[in-house]
This record gives sequence, C-alpha cells and structure tokens, in this order.
Amino acid sequence: MPVDSARSERRFGEEGTALAELVIIAPVLLLVALLMIFFGRIESAQGDVEAAARAGAEAAVVQSSLALAQSSASAAVTATLSSEHMACPSPEVSTNVTNFYSGGSVSVVVTCVARLSDVAAPGIPGSRTLSASSTAPMDPYTVGGTAASGTLDSAQRTGGAS
Repeated sequence: MPVDSARSERRFGEEGTALAELVIIAPVLLLVALLMIFFGRIESAQGDVEAAARAGAEAAVVQSSLALAQSSASAAVTATLSSEHMACPSPEVSTNVTNFYSGGSVSVVVTCVARLSDVAAPGIPGSRTLSASSTAPMDPYTVGGTAASGTLDSAQRTGGAS
C-alpha cells in the first residue's frame, strides 16, 4: 500500500499544473493562429491582384487600338477581382501602351485597397494597399492587333543582309 500513497501524493501536488499550462499556452497559440490567418489572407489577396494585372495585360495585347487596349485591360482587371473572394471595390488600373506596336509590349499596374476587416484585431490594420504589375509582349507578326500579311521580303528573311 505504500506505493499507492506515493502515487496519490504526486497526483495531489500536480493537480493545478495542467490548468496553469493551459492558461499560459492557450493565448499564445490563439495569437499565432490569428497571425497565420492574417498573413495568409494578405498573401492570397496579393496573388489575386497579381492575377488581375496579368489578365489585364493579356487582354490589352490582343486589341487593335490603344483605346481598346486600355478599356480591355480595365475590364479584365475589374472582372478578375470581382470574381475572386477579395473585397476590392475599386481597383486603380494604369495601362502603359507606349510600346503598343508589333513586337512591343503592354504593361498594366493594378493598385487596390483590400478590406481585411473580417480578420482585423487590435493592432492589425483593417485594410491594406496592394499593388502588382504585369507586362505582356505583343505578337511580332501582328500590326496593331491584326495579323500581318505573312509575307517577308528578302531583306527581312535574311535579317537585313541582301
């Protein structure tokens, strides 16, 4: 019987330690979980803005005029961000069409204020400004978005040498 009394004395002395450990560790674990959710949400929103910029650039390069390129880029960005789960009501779209010619490129910059109020906590901001850019090349065999004639003269075929 002395063995049982030794066990009961140990248990009696350790009764409150599990509760004390839980009280100390639970808030720390909760804070770590909230921070993981917050930073994951920011990373997801940044990916959505990058996808919208890429969609805008890809939509712009297939157009036949500067005006169509700019409006198509804005429409593609708006459609991409509205279909995602991110709350970005009015993205700013800047389309650079200075290289809008055969073999050139189009760049699109998207800036968005994402609302993060659903995961906001004291000390964590309720919104964040996200920005992304994407550049897409124009097809070298198109002229203003329409197919070129497809015929090359002898100087073009040989790289300029006759």
